[in-house]
Amino acid sequence: MKVFNFLFILISFSNFVFSDKELIANKLKNILPPDAVIESIEASSFAGIYKVYYGDLQPIYVSANGDYFIYGDMYKIDSNRITNITGNEIKARRLNIINSIPSNELISFKSNDELFSITIFTDVDCGYCRKLHSQIEEYNKIGITVKYAAFPRSGIGTQTFTRMVGAWCADDPKKVITDLKNDKDINLDFCDNQPVAKHYVIGQRLGISGTPAIITPDGDLIPGYVSPEELLTRLKA
Repeated sequence: MKVFNFLFILISFSNFVFSDKELIANKLKNILPPDAVIESIEASSFAGIYKVYYGDLQPIYVSANGDYFIYGDMYKIDSNRITNITGNEIKARRLNIINSIPSNELISFKSNDELFSITIFTDVDCGYCRKLHSQIEEYNKIGITVKYAAFPRSGIGTQTFTRMVGAWCADDPKKVITDLKNDKDINLDFCDNQPVAKHYVIGQRLGISGTPAIITPDGDLIPGYVSPEELLTRLKA
């Protein structure tokens, strides 16, 4: 009898949660952009509040009846500190997206004494990307492995995009991307399976608009150039 009651309560609760999600989805259809697709509706750690993902890294928080929503950070009060729950969830989602990129699609400059491995969305014609790359040996020497993803700021189909496709299709991508960042005039190869367009779309999804854009092992996004020593300090922190 106790087992039956437990199953009844569990099924009733599941139907209740499903009804909440269905109600929220129907309400949000009226306010989200026409092309927005709701990816998921999940219970948050705040009782009675759901988090809704619809293509953005940051969710919107919606009441169970769908009548109220908040777009902003949710915080948890612990005994002696405040934790930004939304910030942590954003970092986790960012890492999941980064980890979905196969390692063989990234142009990697590996440290022999690796302490940290970072992913950098780069553009071969970006001045600060070139400055960062000119110090690649220094990053490697102090224990930072650099893995490049492609982000041609000018967009798909542009001259920069074409040059970057050539780097990713080359037999020696590390040499070619270095030559391109040193503004050398080289013959480029092209291939059908280039990942540059895919990386660009992923970068947009991550909210990247400029380069270099550094993704740390914890999922933080550091925009712009950071010197080797300063970057190491920030990674250790």
